[in-house]
Amino acid sequence: TSPRAYHLPASSSPRDCRQEDRPLRLPLLHLYFTMCLALMLTACVTSPSPEEMSRRAENNRWELTHWGDRSVPYGDDGEPVILSFKDGRVSGHAGCNRYSAAVAFGPHRGEVKVFRGITTRMACEPRHMEFEASFIRAFEASTRYRLDGESLSFESNLAPPLEFYRRPLD
Repeated sequence: TSPRAYHLPASSSPRDCRQEDRPLRLPLLHLYFTMCLALMLTACVTSPSPEEMSRRAENNRWELTHWGDRSVPYGDDGEPVILSFKDGRVSGHAGCNRYSAAVAFGPHRGEVKVFRGITTRMACEPRHMEFEASFIRAFEASTRYRLDGESLSFESNLAPPLEFYRRPLD
C-alpha cells in the first residue's frame, strides 16, 4: 500500500488532510524565514578579500567607536583613537601616544595579522595610559576582520571586537 501522505482513506475529510500537512508546513516556513534572515544579515556584513580590504583600509582613516562595554576615551588633547593603513603598515593615535605596526590582511578572507608595534613614550593621565595599553594588546591579538557598511571590526579571542568607523582621508 502507498503511504498515507499520498492517499486519503475514504473516511478522511479535507480537514484531516490540512491537519496532516500542517506539521510539515511549519518547519518549512520556519526554515524559509531563517534563511531569509541569514541572507539579510550577511548582505550587510562581509569579509572582503585581503586585497580589497587592504585597498579599502588605505583609502580611509578609522576611528575607534566601540569596544565591548568599555568607554572609549579621547586623548588629553581630545584626539580620538585613529588608525591609518598604508603599504602593509598601520599607524595612528592610540589614545595617548602615536602607534605604528606592520599589518597583513590574509592570506584567507577575514584573516588579519597585526605584528608587535611601537609607540612614542609620552606620559598621559593614568586612565588614558591604561586604556592605550589594553587597546594595543587587543589590537595586536586580532586574527579576524569584518566589514559592516562603514564599520570595520578587528576580532580576537583575547577581547571584545574593536569597532572602527570609516572617516575620509583629510
